Amino acid sequence: MLQKFYSFIKRFSLPTIVLLFLIYCFSDGTLWTDFHGYLISLQVPLRRALLAIMIFLALNYVLHWCKDAFLWRLFKHVHLNKTTENSANAILGYLSILISALIALSVLGVNLKSLGLLVSALSVGLGFGLQHIVNNFISGILILFERPFRIGDWIVVNDNEGIVRKINIRSTEIETFDKALIIVPNADIISGELTNWTLTDSQGRLTISVGVGYDSDLEKVLRLAVETAKNDDRILTDPPASAIVTSFDDSSIGIQLRCYIKDIMQRSSIKSDMIIRLHKIFKENNIEIPFPQRVVQILKDK
Repeated sequence: MLQKFYSFIKRFSLPTIVLLFLIYCFSDGTLWTDFHGYLISLQVPLRRALLAIMIFLALNYVLHWCKDAFLWRLFKHVHLNKTTENSANAILGYLSILISALIALSVLGVNLKSLGLLVSALSVGLGFGLQHIVNNFISGILILFERPFRIGDWIVVNDNEGIVRKINIRSTEIETFDKALIIVPNADIISGELTNWTLTDSQGRLTISVGVGYDSDLEKVLRLAVETAKNDDRILTDPPASAIVTSFDDSSIGIQLRCYIKDIMQRSSIKSDMIIRLHKIFKENNIEIPFPQRVVQILKDK
């Protein structure tokens, strides 16, 4: 309790002192008059700089207020998803800062045409040093518009697998199933291979492989495997589950059960339950699941 109170005092004490000081200063009419006269006596460039900063802050505030006040109404009518709304919100935020900065620079007396030429000249040199940042920035814009994944999707990028938690303009945050947060640059996502398990829907295929003994009745084994899948409500009936013989292995015959589940997020738990049920039903029907065996032959010396 004391620690929270101390944190509160530490956080708000300085702003409170500054606010009280300003109220005290400007409550005196003489001091305000002197301050106003001091501003008038300043040189023109400094006064323009102060005016430009004030205009930048004011315009930026007004544009952000307009964006927050009216953008949600537009989203309500066009019925966009959450990812698209976040993308439009972020882009409009950058545009408002850019517009405010250009107007402030014009008030400051900067020739925007000359500034454009300077930026063009500097962009060549900065391009080599900031090419990775610019690449990630452009890739982020492509991700926001193309939407290869959304917040909450289960994706696999290179060796990283997890749930998308946040899409930034430079990088994407992925939470792994070990609860670790991975920051992946957007350029790596655009240029690499991406697997999205939940882009169109939450359904997915579950495959379970098992080996049975060579003396097993394979038709019975396939029938029991399919019946086990049909008895689980989490497994779809359309398309139906199926089982096939896949291979002749060293110690067993390979069997594979294929079925589609309603929620791919539950794949691990459903797979575990299915393996337990298959082991139980095979044991009840005297179907052997053999382990690898080796025959060692000892030759006697002649």
